[in-house]
Amino acid sequence: MKKSLIFIAAVLACAMSVAQTSGLHIPSEKPIRPKDLPKAWTNPEVFCLQLFFDEGDSAYREADLDLLDSAYMTAFDRESPRLYTMSIEAYGDAHNYELMRARVESVYRYFTMRGHEVMPVRYAFNPIHCSCHGDTVELVRFEVPTDKQIYDCAELPDSRKNLPPGIRLENSVLVTFRDNPIECLGGNSGCFLPAQDSNIRAYYTQVILKKGSIYSVRNTKDECPPPVELSIEEHLDYQQMVDRYFLVPHRRQIILPVGYIVLHSSFNRQPDECQFLSDSIFVRFPVTEEQVESGLRVFGKKYSAKGPEYKSLPTKKIKGGPVLMIQGAINPTMFDTIFLAKRIKEDEISKYLYTADSPTEQGAVTIFVKGEERYYKPFRINNKGEYDFKKPFRAMLRIVEAEEEELNEGGINSFQNDGDEELE
Repeated sequence: MKKSLIFIAAVLACAMSVAQTSGLHIPSEKPIRPKDLPKAWTNPEVFCLQLFFDEGDSAYREADLDLLDSAYMTAFDRESPRLYTMSIEAYGDAHNYELMRARVESVYRYFTMRGHEVMPVRYAFNPIHCSCHGDTVELVRFEVPTDKQIYDCAELPDSRKNLPPGIRLENSVLVTFRDNPIECLGGNSGCFLPAQDSNIRAYYTQVILKKGSIYSVRNTKDECPPPVELSIEEHLDYQQMVDRYFLVPHRRQIILPVGYIVLHSSFNRQPDECQFLSDSIFVRFPVTEEQVESGLRVFGKKYSAKGPEYKSLPTKKIKGGPVLMIQGAINPTMFDTIFLAKRIKEDEISKYLYTADSPTEQGAVTIFVKGEERYYKPFRINNKGEYDFKKPFRAMLRIVEAEEEELNEGGINSFQNDGDEELE
């Protein structure tokens, strides 16, 4: 690339001294000073190749091959951060239309035959931003947008008859290269999953997905994966929960759940697949004020070198709306089971759970206390056949009268973080 720039500078210096000869130019109202040429020719946003032809001839001159080669290397070097479009314009006399058209095709043919890949299909390294891999580079394949035009100089205004700063266009072909990634890569220039802000609802819970929160890639025309199907399986009824009670799986900690949902998705990221994956998907649970005061948190499966483990997620109390809700943030690797639960210590077990006689009792769980296996259960059945819970555990359950149930009907526009309360 450096050798190419040195050659370009030399050619441009010669072209400036003899204005009617072929040359490489950067359009500018003022001449570029020789000392500024190397900088100007380092990945220019726009540059031109002008070729003059012998009278009545449609073949470019042999002496112009070095110019053509330099223009090609500057425009289509894989290492260049620019993605150029190309316009080929012939200037002359309308009576010689066929001659001008042949000159355009002659120049175009040079570029189609030059190099290892046939134009207009090109390959280039392209910087992209991906929600999975962060800022990276891809090898992109694209068609070089090429425009061909023929102009009768007699019909052009004086301002169009010269290339700034004053190089005449008549009897020449002007090839202009413009950096235009959007046109080269396509109008989409990337893709997003979901394509727009979305709110997935079950009866109680909501999963709020901002545009691109599952996957996004920008500055590329890569095809999007197919649309994502996401559904919510709810287990928030406290009676069903305590009848078949279990602890949140964890090697060391005691985590008491009072409800959970399972997210079923057609799009799952593997834990070690992504380097940069933000927790930008929000899961909302309806709760009572008692549940908030009891210190419930949202728990999701996190991955580390030691393997998967459920951890407490940053949990917010959502203000406003007819139903009090709390919210946790997840990412696509966590499309699995999400718990509403509380972490307790060994000396707090009896505060929340009753002692069970055996692991076969209804709702019984096994907990190791100081290395010893013990059995506990979340409820007792009273004389009326009703559940009895210890007060701290009952406060964790979402027990509401049927007439009190009024679920939030707001859509994505109800999603706000401003003013929400971070639970500690």
